[in-house]
Amino acid sequence: MTAADTTTAADHLDTVTERWTSLQDRVGDRPTTTWPPAMGITRLMSDEELQEQAAERADTAPDAPGPRPVPVDVDVLDVMTTIETGLVTAADWLAERVQRPAFRAPTGHGWSDDVHRAAVLLATKDAADPRRWRYNGQPTAPDAAEWLACRLRDQPGPFRKLDEGERQAVAEVAQAGAELIRRTLGDARRTTAVPEPCPMPCGGQLVVEGGDGEPPIVRCEDCGRTWTEQTSSDAA
Repeated sequence: MTAADTTTAADHLDTVTERWTSLQDRVGDRPTTTWPPAMGITRLMSDEELQEQAAERADTAPDAPGPRPVPVDVDVLDVMTTIETGLVTAADWLAERVQRPAFRAPTGHGWSDDVHRAAVLLATKDAADPRRWRYNGQPTAPDAAEWLACRLRDQPGPFRKLDEGERQAVAEVAQAGAELIRRTLGDARRTTAVPEPCPMPCGGQLVVEGGDGEPPIVRCEDCGRTWTEQTSSDAA
């Protein structure tokens, strides 16, 4: 990996650390948008699909009869679990490879022995070094992301520097985690195929592009024609 690639991977890990709270907040929010956006494509849905969609809206409406669903976004919770599992597993794996074992104090000497006492204190301090990755407890995604970013940046501590393969492995996990966060929070633009063909003579494959907060568009991959959702101001 080049220095630029390492910096990018560390930045991906920073994204996890900085935006984890936003994911936690999103878990308690009911999704406000769907992907892909329906736009004008809903007119091509079958009557049965339209009825199912209407029933789903009625079931989740605030004034609909019956019990209310639990206000937790399970999809976001799944994303968080995936990211956390990947990062913590990567940190466990990397620590086994690059983290130096703690010093051991010599035995057989009394506490009054100055050299022995100094060795015990040194060993205790080394074992408790906060820069060490701990395998026990409940490490979180931000904990793992921050620790992995420090290793990529070769920050000092009881570690050796990462080799090329280790850097690449951490970079892949970091990129996957950051992309999942950006996609979940609406920062990443996505492309999804549409089952209906292009209405133009080419009859090509339609895709919806969006999901990053910008207005979505429908684009034909054959003829290149694009459509956007018309707003009331556009109609005027």
